[in-house]
Amino acid sequence: MIISLDYDGTLVDSYTIIPLIYEKIREELNLYEGFTEAMLAVEDLGDYFGIFERGKWIRFLIKDNPDEIIEYYWKIRTENQIILPGTIEFLEKYKNKDLYLVTSKDDTKDIKIKRIKKTNLDKYFKDVLIYGTEEFKTLIDVFKYLKDIDDDIVYIDDKNTNLYQIKNKLNIKLFKKAYYPPYPLKLAWYYPEIDVPKIINIFEIEKYIKL
Repeated sequence: MIISLDYDGTLVDSYTIIPLIYEKIREELNLYEGFTEAMLAVEDLGDYFGIFERGKWIRFLIKDNPDEIIEYYWKIRTENQIILPGTIEFLEKYKNKDLYLVTSKDDTKDIKIKRIKKTNLDKYFKDVLIYGTEEFKTLIDVFKYLKDIDDDIVYIDDKNTNLYQIKNKLNIKLFKKAYYPPYPLKLAWYYPEIDVPKIINIFEIEKYIKL
């Protein structure tokens, strides 16, 4: 059996810091009121539509020194990741199983790898599979690859959008980790509606299946 897990919102919280990042950018650049709220709405839409390259948004919206702002965004987000309760304990318990980390790239694959390594969680996984890259263009591509290794797969993710994609195309045991970011509508976390078990603590999957 393969136990595959999403990263942001499932194992770590790197979302809570985002409003503070945009507010700091607004203050430093003396931008108009409402900038932070607008950028949170952009983040919300980006996650819903699967557009994860923050650099594209920032370069379009901010013309003065956008590369410095993008670097600042990822630096602060990386430094303020919080490992969610139960994550270390779960990974320690199942570290001898086939654990795979499945996650989207950030602006680049390297940024995501750097963020993961900062938490030291990568040591628990047999492999880290990043989609939105040349190797795996989509989330479905990742799971087709994993299916060739073992047809029995468990996947835990906090986003309805991701779980919905998989449920419609592949036979995988899916679980929704309850997490909701500080975005106005939380679209990717509520829609599309999907009928899969919802867990609050990652250990709750033990009630549904024997790992």
